[in-house]
Amino acid sequence: MNWRPWLELWSEEWIASRDPDELDPDVVRQRWLGYAPAAETDVAAVEQRLGLRLPPSYRSFLLTTDGWRHAGEFVWKMRDTTNLGWLRDLEPYWESWADLITEPPVDAPGNPFGRGLLISLHADVGVLFLDPADRDENGEWAAYSVFSWGQFPQRYPSFTALMESEYQSLHQLRQPAGKTRDKWDLVAEQARGEALSGDIDTAMAALEKAQHFGQSRATVLRTQLQMFLATSSSPYEASRILSRLLPLAPVPDGFFTGPLFTDEFLPCMFLQHAHKEPWYASALDKAQYLADRALTQHRVALERAQKHADDEHSQDSALEIAQLLEITQNDPGLEIGRAVDEYRARIQEPGYQLTYGNQAFDTAVRNALAQHHSDPAALWQALETAMTHWRPRTPDHIAPVALLADPVLAYSLTPERGRALLTEPRIGR
Repeated sequence: MNWRPWLELWSEEWIASRDPDELDPDVVRQRWLGYAPAAETDVAAVEQRLGLRLPPSYRSFLLTTDGWRHAGEFVWKMRDTTNLGWLRDLEPYWESWADLITEPPVDAPGNPFGRGLLISLHADVGVLFLDPADRDENGEWAAYSVFSWGQFPQRYPSFTALMESEYQSLHQLRQPAGKTRDKWDLVAEQARGEALSGDIDTAMAALEKAQHFGQSRATVLRTQLQMFLATSSSPYEASRILSRLLPLAPVPDGFFTGPLFTDEFLPCMFLQHAHKEPWYASALDKAQYLADRALTQHRVALERAQKHADDEHSQDSALEIAQLLEITQNDPGLEIGRAVDEYRARIQEPGYQLTYGNQAFDTAVRNALAQHHSDPAALWQALETAMTHWRPRTPDHIAPVALLADPVLAYSLTPERGRALLTEPRIGR
């Protein structure tokens, strides 16, 4: 691994993602989140102290930078050659977390937390460590990240893979401007064209990678395909997929006010909510929660602003009030709430009918339903034929999601039928 160019790019993108008052002057001046390289003698000394030779990727990392700042969003500082040590000695609290490892390594039995090398110094109630007993054919040690507020301990095949994941988390949460974002924007656009051409496997693979880097269109594009390829047509599975569109997932600006959400995804949320079981929250439940929370926070902000205006001795500054109002006004939950309220009112109007898409496609779908209502196989074959009439509502519309707001179609869908429909080339390329 040639660390220096990648870490320089990471540093530039991290700087670009921050407000000026968040930046360390040294980092800005040097354009570098790292430190000076460790000397070979420093690395040899720590290896002698530990009684083990460090894995190749971590060793070369230290010879590039002896320590690191801001590995991802939740690890603020990594250890260096002067303070590396065993997890059991430095932070023994974590040893019991081994019980939460979902897939223990077969070739390295025992407790990774009890033998791990701690490589993080300051983190948000979490640790990063390497497991010297869990090695691959290249001598790389498995790496782990674990946070008390997060998911189960995450295992990675090497230190490099761990750092790549931390780098992805920066892009997932911040979407900094730079070469990496430009690259994944292009990947998402290419995947859109592949999906419309019927090459859904290539599109799905590309969109999954783009989604890991926080590419906002990737979430919307991939969710459309997943709706048709799900292994189950149950309301639970559909709600689980639809929930991925809701914050904190990055989506394009204006998505919740556009027709792809209001006329395609939202009707599906209402259908799946009507058929949900009480033991889980539907996508519509989650959308309503986000809407209610955003509205409450906005009302509180307005009340504080009014009190500030009425009280010349207010403890809040005008800048603080302005920032609070801006944050609450831009909460996507407000847009979600308006969309939910408008659609709920629409379906209660006399004579309301679900619209499957543009007029020609809508007519073709209704004809197919009328002719093959009781024969699912013939119905889905007729829908494949109807795809020649389908037109996208927006540039990011790549699949006729509104079909799945119809219970007859939603609950007769199989992965095979969904795949057959999506492999039909569609206009919009």
